[in-house]
Amino acid sequence: MRILRSHFNQIFFSPAESEQLTPDDLAWLNSLPKPFLEQFNQNNLSQIMTDLENNISKLQVLILYLPFEVNDRIVEQIGQKTRIIFSQLLLLDIKYDPSLIAGCALVWKGILRDYSLKAKIEQEKAQILESFKKYLR
Repeated sequence: MRILRSHFNQIFFSPAESEQLTPDDLAWLNSLPKPFLEQFNQNNLSQIMTDLENNISKLQVLILYLPFEVNDRIVEQIGQKTRIIFSQLLLLDIKYDPSLIAGCALVWKGILRDYSLKAKIEQEKAQILESFKKYLR
């Protein structure tokens, strides 16, 4: 929203002031559908941005923790898969968690589910330690 608001403020109100956008931000702006961008003008910018922010605040957020950093291609693949699985509009918040070992963890509707190897090891810790003790005797 910040990038979009800044972009339109620059176009409509302060063409001389230019915020330097990163290549990723610029690519995102250029990926927006033309009909979406054409609906904005000086008179309705504030109202449309407020409406967008209100609608976004109503969306459920799926937080996905991964043990590696993702690139745009992976984000797109994860986004496509979550749309199929959840079949509803949602915000996808992907976070890097280097403490995870394989797998992932996710938070949906406030409930954390950890599907990582780290969680499985923690869950079976007593049994794993018992197995190692057999070899130490």
